[in-house]
Amino acid sequence: MAGPVAISSDGTLELEGHAYLIPAEFSAREVYSYRRLMEPIPDIPGGTSLNPEQRRRQRAYFLRRAAACIIPGLQVKSLEGLPLGQLQHMHEWIVAHRPDLSEAGRLPG
Repeated sequence: MAGPVAISSDGTLELEGHAYLIPAEFSAREVYSYRRLMEPIPDIPGGTSLNPEQRRRQRAYFLRRAAACIIPGLQVKSLEGLPLGQLQHMHEWIVAHRPDLSEAGRLPG
């Protein structure tokens, strides 16, 4: 993906030649799923620790899943080419412009 993901004021974005609309409202299930996917995952004492690259990949994976759970028709696979910074930008827009999801607040990391 060459340039940054541009999201119009109504929530329309284009990826790989397909237009997607970020809805203005979400079901309770979508809100719950989005919030759970956006929660930071803490290290477990005595468990496996992730190195910075693994943590970056994990973060990108959950950001892709969170977007796919709330944007109709969007597949996780369509987001695989986006760098972490673009995924974060997309979620910053979503949290800033969709009141139902604003409580998801901060991005993990």
